[in-house]
Amino acid sequence: AVLCLLRSWLHKHKQSHCLVITFFLMMSISLLVAILAEQAGHLLYFTEEEDQFDALFLIRIMTISAAIYFLILRYFYIQHQWRKNLAAQSHAEIQALRARIRPHFLFNSMNSIASLIAISPETAEQAIEDLSDLFRASLGEQNMSSLKDEIALTKSYLAIEALRLGNRLQVEWQVDQNLLDIEVPSLCIQPLAENAVYHGIEPIAEGGKIIISALQIDNRLKLSVSNPLVSENRSLTSKKGNQMAQDNIRQRLKLVYGNKGEFIINDTKDNYTVSLLIPLDVINERFDS
Repeated sequence: AVLCLLRSWLHKHKQSHCLVITFFLMMSISLLVAILAEQAGHLLYFTEEEDQFDALFLIRIMTISAAIYFLILRYFYIQHQWRKNLAAQSHAEIQALRARIRPHFLFNSMNSIASLIAISPETAEQAIEDLSDLFRASLGEQNMSSLKDEIALTKSYLAIEALRLGNRLQVEWQVDQNLLDIEVPSLCIQPLAENAVYHGIEPIAEGGKIIISALQIDNRLKLSVSNPLVSENRSLTSKKGNQMAQDNIRQRLKLVYGNKGEFIINDTKDNYTVSLLIPLDVINERFDS
């Protein structure tokens, strides 16, 4: 209780100073409680030595307390270092994910835009704006964004791919409009949609439909991206590019939401679905820059 009350004050100190201060605070409280307990014992049992302190009793209490507090602080220190390392690793991975623009995607996009300039300049202009949105997101530094922005970014990406794939690429959106202002980890939908295009739609001659949903299930936000799959292409779902995006998002979910966030893959005979479960009752913590 004392440490909780002093939390804001403790945060102003360096980590090493905070550990020392915390240790001596807890030891002081243990000493005070031990003295009070000893005095209470004298009063309750009317011992003849009620004016004398039991030094051995106090030494035992303080020794046990010191050992327990050392182990507790050591545990929290290791947890803190683990979270810092995880945050640093996740920050590096999200930067790598942002920088991962497939060369052939950029090449195909520019070719599509060039071919549209003469016949449909309005479409070409919109494609350039969509491509700019993708580059802007890749260069951005924020680690959290609104669901609305994530959906807009994914739509920009899919609009560019639609120029190349045409009617082969169909997209169905199932979005609860009341959830658009919720903050979610940046780049948590677009990479999954990208995987759905490359590992699901592109290898199928007739194409297929990608279903993207953002719905509230109980007290959690469920984000899902589903794409069709053919048996001949099933091995593609284990490609390194696919795993990189999935592992990155899974790790960032754990960093932000702990065990309350879930990353689920449902691989059936005909469909491959990736779902993110984000708790709505947890205040989103931003990553350390």
